[in-house]
This record gives sequence, C-alpha cells and structure tokens, in this order.
Amino acid sequence: MRLLLLVSLIALALAPPATASPATTSPTAWIEAETGALTGTTVDTTTEGFSGTGYVTGFDEPTDSLTITIPDSPGGLHDLTIRYAAPHGPKQTAVSLNGTSIGAAALAESATFTEATGVKLVLAEGDNTLTFTTAWGWYLIDAIKVTPSAPPAPGVHEAEDGVLNGTVVESSVAGFSGRGYVAGFDTGTDSVTITIPDSPGGLHDLTILYATPYGAKTASLSLNGAGLGDVRFPEHPTFTSIPAGKVLLRSGDNTVTVTNNWGWYLIDAIKVTPSAPRGPHQVTGALTDPAATTEVKGLMRYLADNYGTGILSGQQDQASIDWVEQNIGRAPAIGGYDLMDYSPSRVERGTVGRDVDHALAHDARGGIVTLAWHWNAPSGLIDQPGKEWWRGFYTDATTFDLAAALADPTSNDHRLLIRDMDAIAVQLKRLADAKVPVLWRPLHEAEGGWFWWGAKGPGPAKQLYRLLHQRLVGHHGLHNLIWVWNSVSPDWYPGADVVDVVSMDSYPPQGDHGPVIGPYERLVELGGDRKLVALGEVGSIPDPDLVRAYEARWSWFVTWSGSFIQDGVVNPRDFVQRVYGHANVITLDELPDFKKTPGDCTATMRVVAQWGTGYHVEITVRHQENSPSAGWQVTWPFANDRIRHAWGATITTDGTTATAKNVSWNAAVKPGESTTFGYLASGSPTAPALTCAIG
Repeated sequence: MRLLLLVSLIALALAPPATASPATTSPTAWIEAETGALTGTTVDTTTEGFSGTGYVTGFDEPTDSLTITIPDSPGGLHDLTIRYAAPHGPKQTAVSLNGTSIGAAALAESATFTEATGVKLVLAEGDNTLTFTTAWGWYLIDAIKVTPSAPPAPGVHEAEDGVLNGTVVESSVAGFSGRGYVAGFDTGTDSVTITIPDSPGGLHDLTILYATPYGAKTASLSLNGAGLGDVRFPEHPTFTSIPAGKVLLRSGDNTVTVTNNWGWYLIDAIKVTPSAPRGPHQVTGALTDPAATTEVKGLMRYLADNYGTGILSGQQDQASIDWVEQNIGRAPAIGGYDLMDYSPSRVERGTVGRDVDHALAHDARGGIVTLAWHWNAPSGLIDQPGKEWWRGFYTDATTFDLAAALADPTSNDHRLLIRDMDAIAVQLKRLADAKVPVLWRPLHEAEGGWFWWGAKGPGPAKQLYRLLHQRLVGHHGLHNLIWVWNSVSPDWYPGADVVDVVSMDSYPPQGDHGPVIGPYERLVELGGDRKLVALGEVGSIPDPDLVRAYEARWSWFVTWSGSFIQDGVVNPRDFVQRVYGHANVITLDELPDFKKTPGDCTATMRVVAQWGTGYHVEITVRHQENSPSAGWQVTWPFANDRIRHAWGATITTDGTTATAKNVSWNAAVKPGESTTFGYLASGSPTAPALTCAIG
C-alpha cells in the first residue's frame, strides 16, 4: 500500500499540471483535448505523460475530429501550440477555425507527448472553436494553448495581407510569421502584391522571407509596377530570409510584387530597412595574371578608374553593332563577339568564324573587345531534329559527359577538351599579336545548367574553368586576357586567383529596365568588393538613372543581338536613344586611349645634402600594382632652380615643372619594390608635391 502511494505521488509530480475546465480558462492557458466535442474519436489514458484526465485518440477516418472551444478571447493574431504524440511516424492534422479551414499542422514523429507550433490563428472576440480533423492520422492530441503573437518587427510586411493573383494563403509549413504565407506560384502570372505603407521614401534594403521545399527557385520582382529584376531562392525547406537588393521607395505607400518565374516556392513576408550609404569601392584594377600585357593593364586600370562613375555601353554581334550606330547615331564602347564558330566540332561541319576579324576591326576603331564562347561540345553531338549539331553547346543536344572527361585525363574526351582549347588559343593569339586586350568570358551562365559545361554541377564547371585558364595562360602564354566569371552563386565561383571580373547575364521580363540591384549586391559580395562587377549580357538595358539612384556600379553592359536591340519592344527606340545619350553612359567616341592608362605609384623626395649654391636630392618610386611595370614617370613643381646632373632617370624641365622618366635598366619595377633616382641642382631645396604614374 505504501509503495502504491509512492508511485502515485511520483506520477503526479512528473505529469503536467491539470488545467481547469474551459468555462474558467484564460485563452493563454492549456485547454485539455478531452473537454472538447468528439466525432469518431475517443478519450484514452494508456499512453503515459498526458496532462489532465486523458487525451483524444482514434484519428483514423477522414471525418474523425475534435472540436475545442477557446473561451472569452480578446481577438487578434495568436500562436497555436498543440500538445500531441505521434508514435507511428510523422503525421498531419487538419485545422479549422470557427468552421473555416486554415490548413494542416505538421506533427513530427514522437512516441511521447511533445509540442508542435507554427500555426497562426486570427481569433474573433469572445468564444472561438478549433476543430482538428484527420488528415494523415493515427496520432494523439492531449491539449492546446493559444498565446498572443508577437507584433511584427519594424519594416516587416506580411505576404498574406497582400493582393493575391492566382496564389493562396496557407499555413501548413511551420515557421512562418504573421498568420500564414503565400503559396501557389505555379503559372506564369501568379503573384502577390505587398503594400509598404507610409514610407518616408529613399533607398531601402529589401529582404524576402521564403521557403523552397522543392529545390532552388526564381521569382521576378517589381516595385510600384516597374521591374526590379529576378531573385534566386536557394533550396531551403523551412522559412529563411535572403537579401534581394535595394528598393528606391517614394514618399507614402509603395508596392512590391513577387511574380512567379520558376515557381513552387512560398513567400512569408518582406522586410525593408533604410540603406546605409554605400562606401568607397575597394576595386583596385589588380589582375590575376602577373605577366599581363601593357595593353591589358591599361584597360583594367581604365575600368577600375571609371568604376562607380560611368557605365560602358556594349552590344553583341557585329550586325547589331552596325544597327545601333546607324539607327541611334552612336556606337557602343564595347563590341561583343563569340568564338562559337571556331569550335572544332563546328569547323569540321563547315563553319567559318568571322568574329575575330570583327574584334580586330573594333579595336582598330579604339573600342573595347569582349569575347564569349558558345563551346560546341567536343563530341557526342546528337544531331537530330530539335537537337541539331549546331546547337551542340546546349546540354540537351549532346551526350558529352564533362565529369567523366575530367575524371580520366587519358580518355579521348579529355584529349578533345584540350584540342578545343588549343584551337581557341590560336584565335586569341591573333588578338594578342595585334595588342588587343580582351574581356574574356568563357563558360558563361554555367550555373543555369542549360549548357553542357554546367550540366554536371559546380565542381566540374570550376575544374574546367581552371583547366582552361592554365592551358591558355600557362601553356600558351596568352597574357592579353581579363578573365570574366559569369555566375552569381558562391558554390560555382572558381576562385579569386583566376577571376578578374565577376558578372551575370540579365534577361528580366519585358519592360523591366531596373538596375538589377539584387544580383549586383551578391556579385559585390562574391568578389569581396575587390572585383569589378559587370553585366555580361542583358536583354533589357538597365535605365542609367536607376543605376545611379540605386548605386549599382555596373562596369559595363552588353545588349544581346537581334530582336533584343532591334525590335523596338524589348528596348524601345527612344529609350535606347536616351541610354546612349546619357551623361553616365560611355560610348565609343568617348573612350580615351585606354591601353595607355597609367597606374598608381608613390614617389617620395629626400634631401641628401645642401650647400650655399645648391643641393642633392633622391626620389624613390615605389610600385603598388601586382605585375611588373613597363616604365614610370614622376613630375613636380620646379620653377627657378637648374638641374646640373641626374642619374637613374632622364629629367626635363619647362620652367615650371620637372619631369623624370625611367631609363632602360629601371623601367621594370617589381610589385611592392622600388627604384631610386637623384639629381644635383642649384638653388634651395623645397618639399614639393610629387605626382607618380606607372605603365
């Protein structure tokens, strides 16, 4: 008898405290399931650990249910907690509030009683009823509790409060804020429009709270009806957040619309916070190739000097370049060309490449050259209707297996990879011999997977890029290339040691001329704010006014060819005219002799000795770039004195300024090192400001 009493006392101590009847219970206290109305269900006590006098079981038929009254509620948004057990695996219970379905609650597998959260309730004032109906059954419900939800964080705006177009509000996936989330993004026009009320205006950071239980997805964004570009959601089965760039809000109400692009994702909320002013960029123009040619260094210095000030205009394909010049009245600064028809598997079928000739001609006009390579697969061309040999750069038109080719350096496919690289090296050498620096953008859009070089995932794509870099630079000695990587995801980045510029290709919905700010922010992060950021291809040209307002410091854009520039729809003629005439857009006629852009160096003067009629000084030039210099020059004010003797430099004066230039033996100053020259002069020494330039 004493042992039985002791067991009973222990059981009482371990069990959760029993709750009073519903008539006297606060809505924030536990409400026992066994006090509810049962349909096809029963009260049981055989599973230990329940509270109250039992729990409800028997959820095995579709109509089995439990209805619990929540008395005397003040109303408003509340969080629901369900105390349950699911000893037979993960389950779901359908939930209805006051007779209206609000979705299903997920019940993780648990042999003992535990708690499930994640369901939100908008309670009416007074009594409310919650009905739990079998969804995926064989579970036990012990009790429920509702607690007032925390108020939304400043700047958070719930998707479920927005205007839905083909979408629905759901609440079955736990972890959302507010009272639910928006789902049903499965057709092209499905969207949700969320209002940001009473904004003071100005530039704000946009964050999107989302879930992607079905893999990585993409959404298109717009602000007040104008396109903001796309945002890519990495795979994440539970709710998380992602920066989506910046939004330039007007004073008063604003709307952000999320439209299905590559759908089947969930949108929980958006958040806007005032943007901090963008600080000075950290781009230096450093090149990854220490043996880069003088012309490449000059171009890279020009791009770095211009970065954040202007954006260079570009156009793909010679026919489209000609169209722009004839119809807009100005030529693009950058000519975009393609080595596609030099691919051996195309050449052997009769193609004759012309784009290197066009690139040479554009360079001769003083323009900048960028090259892509739609690399026709080295082997395995399917060559059937819809998968013709000339589509051999597409994944679906070839059986070429990059991963297998890279894994076996003795294989024929690996040999063919090298053969193709060597064939392209011949064309790049033509440009090198003509002293043409090239913005070289191979393996573009790899992370999309639609090209064979990205079809096997990031590992093989990065390995191929590094192999190509080693073959062209290390083996063939091609030092006229600025290496441009063309994907946003960090998982695909081949490494800062082989990338000079980070870029992406932008094809937003028609009419969207936004600044593509979201991808810009991610590219800045990808390159550590030390790499130039560019738009390798665009369908719609970004509006330069918006680019400036959003502080999206794109180095250049290259509009794709054909209808993208010529049809007057994707890029209306008057818009293109405004772009090419914009003060911040650089056209061919506005380019300087960029190949001779000098680099930065420092020069310091030291007085070695002085006497009544003269003095002796030394000037030290220190090189700060990452490749050897090809020459240097120092200037300083020099009015009344006369130089009697100089060494280590050739010094000339014009009555107001002295100019010192290197001699042959000290023209090449290694990175981080210095050289010193000196002179004897009549007069008295001063401490002038010295200007140093290095080639």
